[in-house]
Amino acid sequence: MMRIMVVDPNMAFATLLSEELKREGYDVDMCTSGADALVAARRHPIHLAVLDMALAGPDALTLARRLRDVDANMRLMLIPLMGESLSPEAAALSVQGVLPKPFFLPELPGLIQAALAAPLSPLTAAPTVPAAATPAAPAPAPEPEVDIFGPEIGVTPASEVELHVAPPPQEVPPAPPQTIVAPAKETQEEPTGLSYDAFMACRLEVERLMNTLMQDVGADAVLLTYGGGLLTWVGGLAQVEAESISRAIIHGWRTSAEVARILGREQVRFEQSITGDNYMLYALSVDVNAIMGVVVRGAAPLGLLRHHARMTAERVAQICKV
Repeated sequence: MMRIMVVDPNMAFATLLSEELKREGYDVDMCTSGADALVAARRHPIHLAVLDMALAGPDALTLARRLRDVDANMRLMLIPLMGESLSPEAAALSVQGVLPKPFFLPELPGLIQAALAAPLSPLTAAPTVPAAATPAAPAPAPEPEVDIFGPEIGVTPASEVELHVAPPPQEVPPAPPQTIVAPAKETQEEPTGLSYDAFMACRLEVERLMNTLMQDVGADAVLLTYGGGLLTWVGGLAQVEAESISRAIIHGWRTSAEVARILGREQVRFEQSITGDNYMLYALSVDVNAIMGVVVRGAAPLGLLRHHARMTAERVAQICKV
């Protein structure tokens, strides 16, 4: 049986992709780091490695070359960053396929089959500096990641991001490394509504609903918060971006509740849309514990977005109810 390795730092996306490939009859290794991918590649033959370009330490291109050192016959498929094409350096690798993000599930079998059937050719050697040439000056250090929406919506800088495990109301489970963040302490008082345990039991179904919502409205990402932190997300955002946007959403939720309190009202349902020149953020409460956020680079019809988001939030509330 053909074995495919999925390497993506976004655990939600990696899990969704892995489950779909298993459904198609492939053996699948799922990794969220290059180090794990190299271990898996040495453990048994891999016919196709699907690598996300957001990988770091090592990056996807370095990992691709190392995987080919392990097995020169391994086929490679790259997942470009959202809305981008492969760089010339990536194109110089002998890759057998490209998987866009987001992709439509019905397209996946054909893309995978084409990559497995594509011919192999040697890796293109990295360009070298001639002996007489003056070495190029070292590249400047990369700028630190910042939130894609800028400071105007009050997000926390990436340097202040702290990742934890989102515990259930009664006990702290072992956490997936990238998708769960601890709720703030003030939100841990015997919540009613969406249950952490129920979410973990039906996580794949929830993430499928979120992925469908993302495709239906042309969004870049869909996030789900629980208590005071990010629970999971699908789409092309890096984790630091998803963390920052989730904090902005939760801040809006709390601000709205405070305004309602000042006016002598009770906030029954939270809904908010923030629109800039080239982005839109729409958020609504799933229940008393959870908020769903939809991120769009560009513009989207608010009525259509609201309709699909409400339907998805209602479905998530039903399947994750205590």
